[in-house]
This record gives sequence, structure tokens and C-alpha cells, in this order.
Amino acid sequence: MKRLKNSWWLILILLFTQACASSDEYNRVRIRIPRRAEVRLAEFDGIVITDFLMNNEFDDFDLSYELKEYFAGEIEVEVDESVIRESITVPNEESFQDKEFWKTLPLKNAKSVIFSGTAEYSQETRKALISKDKQEFEDPFPSQERLATRKFYTLEMNIRIINAETGEVTYTQDFKESKSYTNPNQTAYFALFDLAFLVKEKLFREIMGGERFQQRYLIH
Repeated sequence: MKRLKNSWWLILILLFTQACASSDEYNRVRIRIPRRAEVRLAEFDGIVITDFLMNNEFDDFDLSYELKEYFAGEIEVEVDESVIRESITVPNEESFQDKEFWKTLPLKNAKSVIFSGTAEYSQETRKALISKDKQEFEDPFPSQERLATRKFYTLEMNIRIINAETGEVTYTQDFKESKSYTNPNQTAYFALFDLAFLVKEKLFREIMGGERFQQRYLIH
């Protein structure tokens, strides 16, 4: 009887040990999680985009106009609705908090949502020390380093979305994107759209909602 009792204890210990060992085994999975839209565009009767308040200008092109046209076109593609371009200049930073300024704008539809904000675009040329990788069968002497030119562009934007009927800012967010180019002839005009695309991707994920992926672990 004593031997039988000991056998049961041995079985329980083995089962417990196996359970503990198996708990270390897991599968890693990716799941889709809905993202809440920060702005419900469907609640408005129209979408308007204004000129951007610029912190600097470029002699080669109208920075505010190019950004307005780019984002208006991207919004139209995303929501399948026309966006009204308005040549409205925001006087200063304080005007974004002035409800009367937005409520009294001569818009065709007072129940519109307004895209506006500030923007700053900068460029600089830097010298980078580049070391060329040695190839097989190359001479044993150390590879020579050389100075290479890199062009850097940075786009900083603050996007504000405003309820035209109430004048209230319903969404505000800062964005900053930078990119370097090895091509010394890369122009500021074409680099602008590379950076605007990066801003657009982040902006639309927030205001349009949709889905995002998260990693989870399933323990056996």
C-alpha cells in the first residue's frame, strides 16, 4: 500500500514537471487591431484645405501651394470626395486658436472640416567620411577613405483640423521627417514629396483609423 502511495506521488510530480516545461513553449503571432479614427470626416458636409503658415520660403517654388495641392489630392483619393482648395492665409500662430477667425471664413458650406497648419522645410549639404569595402584578392594595404557629399532635407509640419462651424481645433499633431540623398544633384522640389509622403502616411493612420498589427504570444 505504501509503495502504491509513493507511485501516485511520483506520477503527480512528473505531470507537474511536464506542465512547467510545456509552459515555456509558445507561438508568436501577429494580430490585426482596429485603430480608432481621430477625426470622423463623414460627420462633415465638406472638406476644405487652406494655405499653410510658412516659417520659411523657397525661391524656386511656392512651398505652401505645393503642400496644399499634395495633401488635397491625397485626401481626395483616400475618402473619394472632392476637397475644396481655399486661398486663405493664416495671419499668425495665434489665429489657430481664434474661433471667430475660422467661423467667419467665407466658405460655401459652414459645416465643413478645415485642414490647415504650419510648415517648415530646410536643406543642408554635409560631408561624410566613406570607407570603401575591400574586395577579394585586393592588395593588403588598408582601403582609402574619401569624403562624400550628402544632401539632407527636413520637413516639419503641424497639422490642425478645425471644425468650421464652431471654430474649434479638433485635431493637432506635429510631424518631422528627414531624408538624406547620395545624389548631389537631388533637388529640394522632388525631395519635398518624398517627405510629404511620410507625413501623409502617419497622418492618415491617425485621422482615418483602420487597422494596425501587434505581436502576441500564445503559450502552449
